[in-house]
Amino acid sequence: CAIGEIGLDFYWDLTFVEQQEEAFRTQVAWALEFDLPIVIHSRDSIDRNLQLLEELAAPGLRGIFHCFTGTLEQARRAIDLGFLLGIGGVLTFKNGGIDQVVPELPLEALVLETDAPYLAPVPYRGKRNESAYVRIVAEKLADLKGLSLEEVATATTANAEKLFGHTTFAGA
Repeated sequence: CAIGEIGLDFYWDLTFVEQQEEAFRTQVAWALEFDLPIVIHSRDSIDRNLQLLEELAAPGLRGIFHCFTGTLEQARRAIDLGFLLGIGGVLTFKNGGIDQVVPELPLEALVLETDAPYLAPVPYRGKRNESAYVRIVAEKLADLKGLSLEEVATATTANAEKLFGHTTFAGA
């Protein structure tokens, strides 16, 4: 269980920035009150989300930066705050940029995601994304980090299980 997606979206319209920030602060307070992780949406707003989280930092505040596509410095700030980084199909894009950041990050700070139905990985880019494509992201991550697919799958699954406080039903 978690609270999210929450956060800021500056992509289409900056009209309601104050309202977005007020809602985000309230939702972070709920996460702390109920001891739940948060899943952060940060489209064109990573720095502001990080700034707010640094202001709101408290024991127990944790979560995932969903569909992370930021810089190495932003990644380190998020990790220092106790957050994981959600890595999806953008990792496979030729000019996505995150493929230059991920090799510098500890595997313990990463989880895999699809953002289905959006952001399908290459070779399905531009088509409807689906959960099965997470393997493509895992394979790309393994290649970039010089690890086996099994090592990446085991570590990223363990990261998610630790955050959400339960284990998967492997083989079910």
